[in-house]
Amino acid sequence: MWNRICVLFLAFVTALPALADEDDWDNDAGQTPVQEAPAAVAESPAQAAPAPAEEPEPESPAPAVETAPAAEAAAKPAEKPADPFAKLDSAKAPADTTPKPTVGREVPVRYWIMGDSVEQEAIFIKIEKDTVYLKRPNADEQKTLEKLQEETIAAMEESNGQHQEEEDEEADSVATPAPVVPVAVADTTPAEQPQEQPQEEVDDGADDDFETALQKEDTRMKLEEIARVEEEIRQQEIQDSIAADSANPFIKIYRLDLRRLYNMEDDEMIDLGLSNYVVPEYVDDEEDLELYPPGSANLFVTSVPAACSLFVNGIPIKQVAPDTIKRIAPGKYTISVMQVLKGVEWWGTAVVRINSDSLNRIEIPVERPSTRLTLNTDPEAVEVFINEVPTVNIMPHYMTDVVVDGIRPQAKTSLYFRKVGYRDTTIVTEIKAFMPNLINVEMEPILDDLALIEEQNAFNDERSKRRIGRGLLWSSIVPIIAGGVMWYLAEKDWDDAAKKKKAYGMSAFESPDTKKMVKDNHDLNKKGDTKAGVGIGLGAVGIGLLVAGFVLAF
Repeated sequence: MWNRICVLFLAFVTALPALADEDDWDNDAGQTPVQEAPAAVAESPAQAAPAPAEEPEPESPAPAVETAPAAEAAAKPAEKPADPFAKLDSAKAPADTTPKPTVGREVPVRYWIMGDSVEQEAIFIKIEKDTVYLKRPNADEQKTLEKLQEETIAAMEESNGQHQEEEDEEADSVATPAPVVPVAVADTTPAEQPQEQPQEEVDDGADDDFETALQKEDTRMKLEEIARVEEEIRQQEIQDSIAADSANPFIKIYRLDLRRLYNMEDDEMIDLGLSNYVVPEYVDDEEDLELYPPGSANLFVTSVPAACSLFVNGIPIKQVAPDTIKRIAPGKYTISVMQVLKGVEWWGTAVVRINSDSLNRIEIPVERPSTRLTLNTDPEAVEVFINEVPTVNIMPHYMTDVVVDGIRPQAKTSLYFRKVGYRDTTIVTEIKAFMPNLINVEMEPILDDLALIEEQNAFNDERSKRRIGRGLLWSSIVPIIAGGVMWYLAEKDWDDAAKKKKAYGMSAFESPDTKKMVKDNHDLNKKGDTKAGVGIGLGAVGIGLLVAGFVLAF
C-alpha cells in the first residue's frame, strides 16, 4: 500500500512540469519537447528534482528559447517535419531529368479553360493526339513566370503612360517617413511573450489535487497519442502526394477545352488547331521573317465566331481574332480566319484594301467546310487557266479575283496566270479537300521588253479573231435552220395550191366553189413564194456567217 502511494507521489512530482504547460497544450511547438520527460524521470527519480528548479530561474527570454530547440532536436516527432520536404525535393529531381518523349522546348504559358473566369500559368510541354500536356512550374520556373509577368505589366503601363505617374507616386511615398511606433511595438511583442509564460505556469489550481493530476496525466498521454497518429497520417499523405506527382507529373487538358494558350516566352499564341505540336528550339542564326510588308497602317479584324487564328495572304501571323494587325503597309491583302470545330478546320476569307489614312475594320465569318480554290492576284483581272496552257484557241477559264467552288481535290494542279504588260506566271499546287486553298500571286510587270508586250497584244488579237470566228460559226446555225424551216413551209403552201388547182380542173361548170378554189390557189402560191424568199435569205445569211466564222476561227 505504502509502496504504491510512494510510486504515485513520485509520478506526481515528475509530472509537475508537464502540468504547468497543460494550459498551452494546443500549442504544438510547446507540447512536442515534453513527450519524453516522464520516461526519463521514471528511469532516474533523483534526476527529476533539478528539472522543476531550472524553469523558474530564467533571467531573460534567451535561455528559454535556447532550451526549446535542444529538446526538439532530441525528440523524434520534431525531426519528421523536415524529412517530407527533403524527400519532396529528392522526388522532384528525377522528374526534371527524365527524358522527354518529344524534342522541343518547354515554355511558360498562360492558359484559359472554357468556363473559367481567369487565366492560369503553367509550363507547356507539347500537344499530342488532341491533348495538351502542361506541368506545374518549379521554383526557378516560377521566378521566370513572375519576371515575364512583371515585364508584360511594365510594357502595358508604359504604353498607357502610367509608368511616369507611378514613379512620382513612389518618390512621394519614399519621401514620407514611415511611423516608428508600430515597428517598435512589433519588435517588443515577441520579447514579452516568453516572460508571461512563467507567470501563467505558477497559477494552477489542480496541483494540490492528486486525482486531478492523474487525470491530466492520462489526458496528456492521449493527446500525445492523437498527435502522433495525426503526424503519421500527415506524413503518409505527403508520401502519397509525392508518389502521385512522380507517377503523373503532367496536367492533361483536351485542346478543345481551352479558349486560348499564350506563349509568354515568345509572346505569341499557340495554335490550338494543331493535333501534334511542340515549341521548336531557337535557331540563333535564323533571321526574323516578315509576315507581311511593314508600314504605318492598322487593320482591326473580328471573326464569327471569335478566337479564330489570323492569316495574311495565307501566312499565319500568330494572332487570334478579335485583334489588330499593326504596322502593315497599305495595299490589297487576303485576310483569312480559321478555327477548328468538331475536329474540322472552318475557314473564312475576305479581300481587303488597306488605307493608311483611315480606320480599317473587317468582320469575317467562317464558312462551312468545302473544297474551294481562292485566287487573288495583284493586279486584278488576270486570266487564269487550270491544267491547260494558254493558246489562241483556248479562252481563259476564270478572271481574278475569284473563288472557284466545287473543284475536286487534286494532288497536283497547274495554274497559269496571264495578263498583258506582265510576265506569265505558272504555279503548281495541291488542292486539299475541305480547305479554301488560298493562292495569292503578285505578277511581275514588263518594264524593258516592248517586243514581248507587242507579242502579247498580237496573241490577244489573234485569239479575239478566233473567238469571233467561233462565235460566227455558232451563230450561223440559227439562220440556216430558220431558212430550212421557212422553205419547208413554202413547199407545203405550194402543195396546197396545186391541190386547189387540180380540183378546179376537175369541175364541169363555173360555180362559187370554183371561184373560191381559184382565189385560194393564188393566195397559197403567193404565201409559198414569200416564205421561200425568207428561207433563201436566212439560208444565205447562215452560209455567210458560216464562211466568215470558218475563216476567222481557222
